[in-house]
Amino acid sequence: MLVSRLLDLGDLATAGNLKRGIAHTWAKALNADALPGEQYTGPPGDPGLFGPKSVMWYVHDDPSGVVGGVMGLILGSLHEPTMHGTNKHSVYKDDPLGRLGRTVSFVNTMCWASTPVAEKMAQTVRRMHKHVHGTMPDGRPYDASSSEHLIWTGVTQAYGIIQAHLRYHPHPVSEKEVDRYFAEYAVITEMLGAHDVPKTVADVEAYFTAMRPQLTFSEETADVVGFFTRPFGRNPAAKAGSRLLCKAAFDLLPPWAKRLYRLPDNPIDQMITRRSLRVLFQMLRDSVGDSPIKTQAIERATARPPVLSQTG
Repeated sequence: MLVSRLLDLGDLATAGNLKRGIAHTWAKALNADALPGEQYTGPPGDPGLFGPKSVMWYVHDDPSGVVGGVMGLILGSLHEPTMHGTNKHSVYKDDPLGRLGRTVSFVNTMCWASTPVAEKMAQTVRRMHKHVHGTMPDGRPYDASSSEHLIWTGVTQAYGIIQAHLRYHPHPVSEKEVDRYFAEYAVITEMLGAHDVPKTVADVEAYFTAMRPQLTFSEETADVVGFFTRPFGRNPAAKAGSRLLCKAAFDLLPPWAKRLYRLPDNPIDQMITRRSLRVLFQMLRDSVGDSPIKTQAIERATARPPVLSQTG
């Protein structure tokens, strides 16, 4: 009951201080850290990897993608070698907002930046991945540069984001456009070095079916549960928002993943969580408006490239 009341933000939707506080906290969290080279201006006329008419731009132009990204991290943690590599080579437990910020920085750059900037960002991350490899205590290898690892992390992120979009966006894309979204997100995964990436809903469902025997709730996965079930932030608005976000991310998992996480089936709690998050997202849409990233990307993509003079 206490959790339900904490998450029932609908009664507080008109509280201006809460609205401003959550919007500020949201923006600060997503910009806690950034990867080098992130920028969205120039060259003029360059649409980037996807462009204004892409499904990618439409889906990622909404705060619902953040809960999908968190769901993707939680789903991805069921693959023990991936989780072991993350724990061994990442400081997400010590600096969770920094890790979140760097992940958002990468996805934003690949989505919205110009083609040369996106290509350079992919090269940067590929260099970072080369240092993430080793052997687990039971002898299984892990390698962040392997196609298998890249596909798992890429597909779980894309799946989480599009599922959040379908549930929480006021005007979600069609089934056909969901296929387009997976195909577009696969471009990012392929630029990191993967091949044979699933590119349709059917491909992704078949991929998850094939992967499920390899997934398990391990000790390291339990650490992820502990992290994402503790509210974080320095003020009540941040803690309430983070708790709601993480609760909604677990709720967004597919049924087979919920069973692995041993999540209870509580329809009333699910209803309150979803209602509260819809209120929060609308608050964010009303408070934050268009992001500077989107504005810069549109200005760049629609600008006329300079005309080179020709002399005879």
